[in-house]
Amino acid sequence: MDEEFLSQIDHVAEFLPDPHDKKLDDEVLICECFCVSVRDIRTACAHLHEVDLRLLQENLSLGHGCQTCLRHLDSWVTKIF
Repeated sequence: MDEEFLSQIDHVAEFLPDPHDKKLDDEVLICECFCVSVRDIRTACAHLHEVDLRLLQENLSLGHGCQTCLRHLDSWVTKIF
């Protein structure tokens, strides 16, 4: 295989979810301003089995404070379910 092809594979692999990523513990706070934990998010979105930001913002005020939780969304959203 040539170097360019291997480089392209590495580039694409950067965007794939890491199968070794573990799910976050229930007690981890995602939104410190409003004390929204992973457990709160799982409970609020359980019927969808995926994170619904609109629902979380409306019902739990997630992201209505300093918005750090939204700025770091990519670091936690895939580790909820």
